[in-house]
Amino acid sequence: MAQKGKGDFRLKRTWRFWLALWGCKITDGVIRLLGKSGTTLPGVVANRLDPRIISHLGRGNYPEGIIIVTGTNGKTTTANLLANVLKQAGKKFSFNEAGANLVTGITGAMARNTGWLGRTRAKLALWEVDEATVPQLCAQITPTQAIVTNFFRDQLDRYGELDTTVRLVREVLPESTRLILNADDPLVAQFGLGRQDVVYFGVERTPESSERSDETREARFCPQCGAELAYSLFHYGQLGRFSCPVCTYQRPEPQIQAREVRCEEQRIVFQVDGQEGSLALPGYYNLYNALAAYSSAKTLGIASGTIMEGLRGFAPQAGRMEAFALRQGRVILTLVKNPAGFNQVIRTVLGAASRQPLRLLLAINDQAADGRDVSWLWDVDFELLQAIEENISLVICAGLRAEDMVVRLKYAGITEEKIRLEDDLAKAVALLQKDWGSGGQAYALPTYTALRPLRDILAAKSRQAGAGSGRQETRKSKEDGV
Repeated sequence: MAQKGKGDFRLKRTWRFWLALWGCKITDGVIRLLGKSGTTLPGVVANRLDPRIISHLGRGNYPEGIIIVTGTNGKTTTANLLANVLKQAGKKFSFNEAGANLVTGITGAMARNTGWLGRTRAKLALWEVDEATVPQLCAQITPTQAIVTNFFRDQLDRYGELDTTVRLVREVLPESTRLILNADDPLVAQFGLGRQDVVYFGVERTPESSERSDETREARFCPQCGAELAYSLFHYGQLGRFSCPVCTYQRPEPQIQAREVRCEEQRIVFQVDGQEGSLALPGYYNLYNALAAYSSAKTLGIASGTIMEGLRGFAPQAGRMEAFALRQGRVILTLVKNPAGFNQVIRTVLGAASRQPLRLLLAINDQAADGRDVSWLWDVDFELLQAIEENISLVICAGLRAEDMVVRLKYAGITEEKIRLEDDLAKAVALLQKDWGSGGQAYALPTYTALRPLRDILAAKSRQAGAGSGRQETRKSKEDGV
């Protein structure tokens, strides 16, 4: 489906456009020469020189379409899963791979895939888009596909009330845009009401699904009549089989549905369209990301076998269940940013703790990108950790709001002797490694601004461990006379 844009015409490119494009590309080139990476600064330069540059770069330039991925949780993983599938299918596409999902980051990614004469190098675009950025983006271009993952409370000081975020996104998505929607989330499924071009994805059941739930639900009431929704099955949060007892609103039947879901050796295994797929990511919440990517790729005409191969070969991205091999053991790094996502990570930790001892490092910041208000920590079910506390040897609280995290864990009933306070991330990692016996693994759970520095520390430790291992192998070979 070709991207025709609003009015189906190419905007006249003025001197401001050329100045913005070339300024963006020059800035990007300088950053690369300095050995750094990033698309945000080039995008800032471009948008200051021409606030309509996205219109110029986007309209009419992507004959195979523009796909956007938005929602509270899973945007990055869904976008990267779909990118892996597109690569498997031999597609060439523009992509904000670095995860810069605001207007500036998207602009930088577009310019990087555009030549000096203004011609795009790709026929397809795939952009992860922050929920608050969707209105700004849709004011300039018309996406051919919009994938909506889910909606949960997240950074209320930035986004405002959840209803406001949902309404903003729903109202600006053009009628001509094909919607790829999570059928199990009543906040997302409502986007399809009155629309024709909609593809729903969902899950039949997972081993963690239940007829009852004590979790906080964002969507308790029907978006059509306001009556309280009834559930016959919960997957997590408000995701599940829902229906309104008063009006006709209910979970739509998904065209793409995962069945026979199970976990095997840290992989999620499932059936879709009669084919078996797998994903190298723990946590059943990641299955929704795979289904969203599958649904989008299917509408592009990519064969099911190729899609499954792309999903199967996916490697976790930075900070999304990413593994680091330290000398003492393996550390799993994953971003936490709101109660719903944190709860799902905790459930993943619960499963891991049933097999081996664990250590936890919780790095909580309150900078602008994290959200200044950290009261959301009290909505996370840390009490669930009590069930596996005998297998948890250490919990380290780090970051700018480490003290808040310590208080929350104490109220959750975690034994005080197991909790350590260490504001500095480097020292926190060193403490994580200290007295780590044989076996077991650790989870490092940071918020946004703690993610990158913590990842850099773990990556350096992992490289040191690899180098040390290599030296030991060399020494052993010499001793053996090899």
